[in-house]
Amino acid sequence: MRNRTALLLMLFVPAFGYGQEKPTLPPLPVAVSSLGAITCDGHLYVYGGHAGKTHSYDTKTVVGTFQRLKLDGGTKWEDLPGGPILQGMNLATHGGKVYRVGGMQPRNEPGQPADNKSVTDASVYDPKAGKWSALPNMPAGRSSHDVVVVANQLIVVGGWNQQGRGEKSVWHDSALSLDLTAKSLEWKPIPQPFQRRALTAAAIGTKLYVIGGLDAEATAQNRVDVYDTIEGKWSTGPSIPGGRVGFSPAANTIDGRLILNTIESPVYRLTKAGDAWEKVGESFTKRMVHRLVPHGPHALLVGGASKGGNVADLEVIKLAERGEKVAASK
Repeated sequence: MRNRTALLLMLFVPAFGYGQEKPTLPPLPVAVSSLGAITCDGHLYVYGGHAGKTHSYDTKTVVGTFQRLKLDGGTKWEDLPGGPILQGMNLATHGGKVYRVGGMQPRNEPGQPADNKSVTDASVYDPKAGKWSALPNMPAGRSSHDVVVVANQLIVVGGWNQQGRGEKSVWHDSALSLDLTAKSLEWKPIPQPFQRRALTAAAIGTKLYVIGGLDAEATAQNRVDVYDTIEGKWSTGPSIPGGRVGFSPAANTIDGRLILNTIESPVYRLTKAGDAWEKVGESFTKRMVHRLVPHGPHALLVGGASKGGNVADLEVIKLAERGEKVAASK
């Protein structure tokens, strides 16, 4: 576990080199992976996550804390109203509010056999009111998924439904969409041309990019699927560069461009044409099951797991203006 009170700022220098600066922001209050994170109104919001050893879940190592940090000069995390213990979920933002959908909740005490259950819960947090409000439950439990707002649509994609001890998990073959402008909120299914979990997703305009993940055979996939919310059609995008790096990468949209970080440490940007990836940075700490969120024009890496355990340090990647060409994944 990393205990440094550090935010490692990676600076791009000529010839695609990278440098470091001294830390300026505090780490997470607790080092966690599989958490939810998003930036909203100048703050970094984080929810839940797994604070224990990899693949070992119980009611003490999965948390339900909710906190935020002011990104412009913030020195201390602010505790906010928490909720159920959850991991394997994410946050999204729309209209100045923070949305939380699904997640996995262990029901076993430490030392007892695993009893993991995906939840159907969905909630929205209003920073002005300082409280959570319930949204309609999803039709079935879902975790190890991602959630993204595309225009006014809250879209949940990928994941599976863990049904508790002794029960077989069900892999989802449909995404879900919730129109946040509708008078009556209702989840609607979107057929998926895949079944994957431990993936990441981000939006560019009216298109949803679904990146990486594990398939039902536990094989990491470098595949990228693209859903056009206007046409209602799926297509494929350029695969993630590198080896088998599709397990739990992290992505987001920064200044209208899709940014991606994988366990191998490179930070990629999708070209404007959407037909290839280019390297625009590199993380100091190799992470997976982490989050990537915007921090102004930069990418901010939050939480995750590394070879040394869960990561508390925040890390900012200053994105290169001119990307480095990378070979396409085979």
